Amino acid sequence: MGLFDSTEPQWLEKLLPPQFKTVEPSLLNDASTTSFLSYAEQLLDEFIDKLNPTENKTQKWKRTERGFTVYLKIRRNLILFSGYDSQKDRSSTPKKFFIQWERQMVTKRDSGKCKQGTILINDRGRIIKRSIKRSPFFKGIFQRMKLLDHALLGSNSSQGQETIDPVLKEQLSQLEKITSHASINGVIHSRTTRLIHLFRQILPELESLDLEERHVVKRMLSTEVPDLLTGYLSLSAQNQELRHRDLFQALCQMELALHQYLEKIENNRLSKVDHLLKVNNMRYHK
Repeated sequence: MGLFDSTEPQWLEKLLPPQFKTVEPSLLNDASTTSFLSYAEQLLDEFIDKLNPTENKTQKWKRTERGFTVYLKIRRNLILFSGYDSQKDRSSTPKKFFIQWERQMVTKRDSGKCKQGTILINDRGRIIKRSIKRSPFFKGIFQRMKLLDHALLGSNSSQGQETIDPVLKEQLSQLEKITSHASINGVIHSRTTRLIHLFRQILPELESLDLEERHVVKRMLSTEVPDLLTGYLSLSAQNQELRHRDLFQALCQMELALHQYLEKIENNRLSKVDHLLKVNNMRYHK
């Protein structure tokens, strides 16, 4: 399932009013905007690590640095994320974006999606309004919105742990030992801990995935994640700093993949229940 709500064909977008068209790359392709969006991605990473999945009331975060202001608000059904570039000394034009993300709900297990994504650009007093839902410049932000959405679901069950294959359980234990290393800290530790949490949810029901998907999960657990972390630990402090962001991005991509597998497992459960209800209705409905 894609990160964007982008079912409209390209020919249809050409017929849309300007404010609903995808923002032109020329309006975002400058150093200031790159710094602005990178800062927004960085803060989303921090917000994900700070959130409390069990918190029922509205959660809010706001940060202003280097002329950028980013604001996150989590409601029961929506995640609101916005940012404003308020630098005074710049060659680029001021920009403000606003995203409404419709949350994936615990009870329905529906996939979250971007409900609204808009950017406002102040071009010498003329306000340009465009859509960002399909803009590649916002891909990193939407990836993190999806991770945030998944993280808010938390965990409500630890059942089925004893059904994990002993070999996989041992590999999971080894991964936990690597993660406990002092140099695996901050957002790297948080992401690795999330991966371990997802492995614990998926492994008891691994057989419900197809052969290739099972192979990917096992390879990720036995080789890919441990090799990435041990390779990172073998680097000097200077090279660890240089590779920190790349490692984080790799862990985020794997986390997204595991979330997709978990969604498929849940959909398989739902299909089974729907089938049983249908059979029951056919047998006893009069």
